[in-house]
Amino acid sequence: MQNDLKKLLQRENPRKPYTDDQLARLLGIRREHVVELRHQAGVPDSRERIKPGLRRDCAAILRENPSITDRALTSCLNELGYSVSRYLVKNIRQELPRPQKEEVAPPAKAEPIDGETDFSGIIGWDGALKAQITQAKAAIAYPPNGLHTLIIGPSGTGKTLLAECMYRYAVHHGFLPADAPYISFNCADYADNPQLLVSQLFGYVKGAFSGADKTKSGLVEAANGGVLFLDEIHRLPSEGQELLFFLLDKGSYRPLGDSGAPRFVNVRLIAATTSMPESSLLLTFRRRIPVVISMPDLASRPLKERYAIVRNFFAQEAAKLKRPLVVSPQAINILLQYPCPGNVGQLHSDIQVCCANSFLESMSSNQNEIYLKPELVETLLHTNQQLRYYRQSGGGYFWKELVLSGEELTDDGAPLVEESIYQMIQDHLNQLQESGMDDEESLRVVRARLSQQLRLFYHEQQDSVQPKSRDNVLKDLVDPLLWDTVQRAVEKLKDRYSQMDDNLLGVLAIHLDSVVRSLAGETYRPRVNVEGWRQKYPQEYIAARELLAFCSERIGLKLPEEEAAVVAMYLHTFSSHPPGSRVRVIVLTHGEVGKAMAETANKMLRDDNAVGITMDLEESSEQALERTVQTVQAIDEGKGCLLLVDMGSLASFAPEVELRTGVRVRCVARVDTLMVLDAIRRADLSEEYTLDELADALEKGRMRMGLLQNSRRTNRPPAILTVCATGEGNARRVHSFIEATIPECSNIHIEEIGLLDRQSMLSRVEQIAKEYEVLVVIGTMNPNLPGIPFLAMNYVFSSHGTMTLNNLLAGCSQHQNTLSHLLHPGLILCNVDFADKNEALDKMSELLVNEGCVTSDFQLSVYKRENMGATCLPQGVAIPHGDTAFVTKPAICVAKTSRSIEWSEDCVADFVFMFALDENCMESIQDFYKIIVDEKRLNCLKQADSTEEILNALTK
Repeated sequence: MQNDLKKLLQRENPRKPYTDDQLARLLGIRREHVVELRHQAGVPDSRERIKPGLRRDCAAILRENPSITDRALTSCLNELGYSVSRYLVKNIRQELPRPQKEEVAPPAKAEPIDGETDFSGIIGWDGALKAQITQAKAAIAYPPNGLHTLIIGPSGTGKTLLAECMYRYAVHHGFLPADAPYISFNCADYADNPQLLVSQLFGYVKGAFSGADKTKSGLVEAANGGVLFLDEIHRLPSEGQELLFFLLDKGSYRPLGDSGAPRFVNVRLIAATTSMPESSLLLTFRRRIPVVISMPDLASRPLKERYAIVRNFFAQEAAKLKRPLVVSPQAINILLQYPCPGNVGQLHSDIQVCCANSFLESMSSNQNEIYLKPELVETLLHTNQQLRYYRQSGGGYFWKELVLSGEELTDDGAPLVEESIYQMIQDHLNQLQESGMDDEESLRVVRARLSQQLRLFYHEQQDSVQPKSRDNVLKDLVDPLLWDTVQRAVEKLKDRYSQMDDNLLGVLAIHLDSVVRSLAGETYRPRVNVEGWRQKYPQEYIAARELLAFCSERIGLKLPEEEAAVVAMYLHTFSSHPPGSRVRVIVLTHGEVGKAMAETANKMLRDDNAVGITMDLEESSEQALERTVQTVQAIDEGKGCLLLVDMGSLASFAPEVELRTGVRVRCVARVDTLMVLDAIRRADLSEEYTLDELADALEKGRMRMGLLQNSRRTNRPPAILTVCATGEGNARRVHSFIEATIPECSNIHIEEIGLLDRQSMLSRVEQIAKEYEVLVVIGTMNPNLPGIPFLAMNYVFSSHGTMTLNNLLAGCSQHQNTLSHLLHPGLILCNVDFADKNEALDKMSELLVNEGCVTSDFQLSVYKRENMGATCLPQGVAIPHGDTAFVTKPAICVAKTSRSIEWSEDCVADFVFMFALDENCMESIQDFYKIIVDEKRLNCLKQADSTEEILNALTK
């Protein structure tokens, strides 16, 4: 059907192209099927296919009669065979540059008046971007300190350039002093490490986290008195957005780990994002950024502005080359029309690659003038189906060569990048020609060697990184001609290999590209036993030779016959068996961190198993559950789904999802990137791991811990066994570790046993079990003791191992869950004068941090919980609380205030109880509730005038 469609389109009248309805009738299929086939072939619709010819004919008429009216122009075009409206003709006419008899000049620009010179370097400042420039100036000029601004738009649309111009405008007009700092930071650089990202912004004090051996100031402090530009701000985790919200709201912040007074700064924030703010930024954060500027993509810019952009980029290249640059009109027409998903950034990169190839040819032919032929542009973009329609329709409307000397750039033009890329080309070419290689082959191999370097070299010039598919990423690493050649060759083989893996194209292209480069560098060496592979896979070997012959002919470079064995190996590997089903991995977290974990793990393992789901802080659990159900139904491959969650109610989703979908689901909590990596790696071993085995492996005994705690029926004191070859050395390390991490359990008995004599070891364990209840075995090797879980020594000392051991030993203290053991005099404040609710939250969370009860992240989790809803009870008692994941030692901080605090719109608090509890503190919650509903005890508590009286009222 695809071939039938192509035949019809080749025969169609370019002045009356077939509509989708007409194609559907001619092919005898539904219109929806035509649209699908057309999209698969990269064919534009009839409205786009008619435009190249319409522009050409319209331009020809205007050359003869420039003053013709739109109505008369429409009549002339319809007489030529078109059937177009005056509205379409008017739009086409407005896009056309005026005909020039001499060298084509750029579109005339309005002379910028004072105040607009700071933005005149942006093409379109007085045209398509005029509204955006007006917004930008208003944001800077608004008294007294301007307005914070968010710039949104696709990658490569000039968001960074606009931010820099806003800063220059602010300095030029005195809104900022001349020495005001401009600090630029890309949040995507640290997206895989949220803590490091936040520490870069706000700084940290010594000891704030592992590795913080000295105090370091952050970018917020560096930008004080100036502008802080945060690119890709959607990659900032929710914790960072909360801190940034506090900065914008109060003008103050605290470095990580700092419990002192807040630091005040005056910073204008300009942020940029390629993502929709509603889906990636917290509502509270968005409310503090009043100005939102939307940058249009390149496709929506007027044609005259796109021409000005193209001409400006060519002028930059001519200035770097210091030689005349002549661009053919056909090349200009292609660059004005081809789809450019990376927008201005990609257009710049593509033009630079074209100029580099032109420079290469001029060096080989000893020509001073550099001529950019249309073939070079088509070679760069030849995989795009729309260019073939451009060629069939006769090109475009630009008919004069563009001649540039390099002197066309004005002082306010874009800065030049380094000239080293052209010097690199010249050095490579000279080296190959000195080795005796002829000119034609030198051109081919140098282009193959430099293609990857050119793309990577100019990749950083783009505004930001656009997410790409895996094929597109691989395509950027391979010479375009080679990629297209391998793609065609693989298509020819699909009739013989119906179960061909989609990954074969990328694997073969990367391999053959390395072969071409090794041939160019004269470093090629055969690496396989050709005869062995020929005998083992004769059919694949024949197909591989055909593929190599086709590639050699098309790229003009003979590929070694020895490579047929390698290609045959790939053909066998990627076409023998259909991919098996897997356990699917879903990462579900509050905020964007889960999606980032899934993307990072997939990229690192070159996999597509993990799927990230984001639960916004404003979203209800029911909404998140519904999206999880839909995801499970969509991705399940028959072996079940593993749900990796961070905390809270998400951990309870698995049974409900399984009930509603009929798909087996298991859940593992407290996810991090390493856990996701491990889950994907194990899930791909589908023959070795079932869903339950995979979940159990990730839990590392966590499921058994709960069962073990619940099944303890003896009154024997708890004990831990440490094992190694000799039985010496481990006990002291484990004991010190438990004292530091789980103080309540520091009295646990620890016994050493050796592994050399198993019979003696088993006898010793039997004796110990009569006196103690053995909770766990820790050591370097697993002694396989029945009924006793084993934890490896290295695992125990890791972050996940610490949580595992903490959970396991949580029930060893008989009084752990009573209220009296959660209250300490150092955590009780009597008649304290808090200015407001925020001061109460800050001081009480700092007390818990200083006492070692919580980590520094606990404070932020308290604020996040407060944003979800009030935590004040009718009795005038506030109960703020944070995430249990940040609790190291359960405790309650108590404050009796000297005056009532407004906690929410309809509630004031006289008592504040900040809970730092874990999952084993349910009994304490019940004890607390009994106190506050007992009027007598509550009155006794309100009349208390000292720390001791408060403690007695709560524990008697």
